[in-house]
Amino acid sequence: MIPSYMQVVQRGDETTYRYNPPSDAVEAGVVKREQLGTDLSTASAYVEEQNILLNEWRREKRYLKNLSAKSTVDDLIKSYINSQTFLSLGDKTRQDYVYYMNSWKKSRLGSVPLPKSKIGTIVTPMCQRIYEEHADRSISMASHTLAVYRLLFNYAIRHGFTNHNPFSKVQTRKHKSRKIVWERHHVRAFLNTAFSKFQWRNVGVIVNMAYEWGQRLGDMRELTWDSYNLDTGVLTLTQSKRGANIQVPTSEGLRKMLAQQHEDFGWQPYIAPSHRVIRGVAKPYTLMSLNRMGNVIMKEAQLPDELMLMDLRRTAITEMVEVGVPMSSIMAVSGHATPMSLSPYIKHTLRGATNAQQMRGLPEYLI
Repeated sequence: MIPSYMQVVQRGDETTYRYNPPSDAVEAGVVKREQLGTDLSTASAYVEEQNILLNEWRREKRYLKNLSAKSTVDDLIKSYINSQTFLSLGDKTRQDYVYYMNSWKKSRLGSVPLPKSKIGTIVTPMCQRIYEEHADRSISMASHTLAVYRLLFNYAIRHGFTNHNPFSKVQTRKHKSRKIVWERHHVRAFLNTAFSKFQWRNVGVIVNMAYEWGQRLGDMRELTWDSYNLDTGVLTLTQSKRGANIQVPTSEGLRKMLAQQHEDFGWQPYIAPSHRVIRGVAKPYTLMSLNRMGNVIMKEAQLPDELMLMDLRRTAITEMVEVGVPMSSIMAVSGHATPMSLSPYIKHTLRGATNAQQMRGLPEYLI
């Protein structure tokens, strides 16, 4: 069996191979016809790679074919996530875009849910109301989601589904940098509660790793065993947001926890997977499911409503700043490229001031 569109050309005793894809795909510049030489294995591998591009283009073309201003937002999203524009994005960016688009799926434009609204009927005042509704809960989340919907409708304009972008004129609120940090007793209460039930256990592991290592929840929920050395306790990670490569040691307590975790979950790649197993493969938590489960645990632990799981990285870095850890050492953990990028984590606290005075000491004339 040879891949589709690969031809076998026999000239005397010599067998060569040729890639001959359909004319419409060639004319669109998706793939091209090529002579592939005499090696069957190499030629087959190349053709299979090109056919993946061809099939993606076919899928996008199929979704584009029937879209118009009368199509729904849901139809537009399906088209976009099957487009080359979307598929060319990095894995983390694609996951984030889907997460943000889904976060507004329960919003309504009058009596019609946003996903069921027709593209051509949506106007800016409707979008402004949706933004305000979500900004009351989180300005950052609402603004990020708005940016993705602007991209989505620009995609619709480029392909002729509509002539305007109703999200482009939405006025956003000024986002204030979030400064909230957890107290140590809050972290302890969360972990004690999380480890009290098996179905919450892996959320507790994710939170413990994010707090101790000062890393993002997204990287921790998808962390695999090949990133952690069970013998040395060293985490080696390429951060998803900045692409920084870091190595972080582990406390004795967390090392013991991860050793037990490996005994229980070492049969699959993720350190702290969800309980969702598909075809024998455990799946990591999604951002939405992790936050939902985290909120349940925080409520059970009777933690303040203002706390959010995403504050844990800020908490860890702020604690390092407060006790006087050198900026270069903090950057080795956090992955920040410059000391200036750490400025959002500098918080004026009594603990920090007390430590500064103790490190400073008193002038001799005052002793």
